[in-house]
Amino acid sequence: MKTLIIIPAHNEEDSLPTLLGELKGLGYDTLVINDASTDTTAAVAAAYGSPVASLPANLGIGGAVQTGFMYAVRHGYDAVVQLDGDAQHNPIWLDDVLAPLRSGRADCVIGSRYTRENFDVDYKTSFPRRMGMYFSSGVLYLATGLRITDTTSGFRALNRDAFTFFATDYPVEHPEAEALCMLYRAGFKITEVPVKMRGRAAGESLFTMSKAALYPYRLILGFLGLALKKRRYQR
Repeated sequence: MKTLIIIPAHNEEDSLPTLLGELKGLGYDTLVINDASTDTTAAVAAAYGSPVASLPANLGIGGAVQTGFMYAVRHGYDAVVQLDGDAQHNPIWLDDVLAPLRSGRADCVIGSRYTRENFDVDYKTSFPRRMGMYFSSGVLYLATGLRITDTTSGFRALNRDAFTFFATDYPVEHPEAEALCMLYRAGFKITEVPVKMRGRAAGESLFTMSKAALYPYRLILGFLGLALKKRRYQR
């Protein structure tokens, strides 16, 4: 499978060298989406030989990832994997995350920290993030019946049908759970595989306390919008 690693990054000049250094030599194409960074994110990515798509305005994680999907469609990729620019997603798990796509068992694969068979006890999740994950998992289950243990994970692999679907319509802010609902409604197969993640070594998370407080309301509004929206695609 011709695979593209999509790396959304906003002010990740200190974290990108770790991630891009680990990816070098693994044989995957990469694309760093520089989401209007004010530091040297774009220059660091270019120095490591990665193509860079620099956005003129900050679009957030959803807009940055969708840019990667559009690039993958245009350049004929068979699969994409999203790895966050903060280097918390370790590339050693890439083959595990891609395996269900290669076997045809799934269209979207989530790298999960919280599967029962391999719970990542070493990863420390902040209280606001943990509560947000529990809340989004519950809302997703009520809306679709899907039991996903790590709805907030940005470590994801998608086949061509799935990322082509998202290239024209993708949630903008904190899109992870809404995107899964969209895939389910369109008839795509979703699964999880256990992975271990690392803590952020540099930079600052964009998930602030104020955003954490607003997250439940935004999530509910997003799901209500999906419920009222006419399905544009059925697999």
